[in-house]
Amino acid sequence: MPSKATPLPVEVWLWEPSQARAPFSHESQPLEYLPADAPLPRVGDLVLLPRNVTGDTEEQAVAYGGTRSPFKVMECEHLYFRKKGEKLDLADPKPARHVKTIVSVKRMSAKEFYDDRGWSAEAGG
Repeated sequence: MPSKATPLPVEVWLWEPSQARAPFSHESQPLEYLPADAPLPRVGDLVLLPRNVTGDTEEQAVAYGGTRSPFKVMECEHLYFRKKGEKLDLADPKPARHVKTIVSVKRMSAKEFYDDRGWSAEAGG
């Protein structure tokens, strides 16, 4: 019985749309990793990440009593590959292999976070 590969965690990368997206390299690090078996965030979704991971200040971490920082999903990429020289054979179709999923997020200000929910920042939600 073939063994099933353990899915890799979803990488979360910080991307500010006003700046060019940093190229992926072995030296750069994602902002956070999400479990592969958790629901995948879609473009436009809100992701709340622990501020002890993001390095944010309490002012930036406006959710859950200053413990979570809000980010909006801007892009979601799924990377697939085939072995060198491997082609799609319609007589014996085999799917490409999934390598990883990358979610790009932008930081939300307190105003964006509260406005997005229709809450008042002064009232704290």
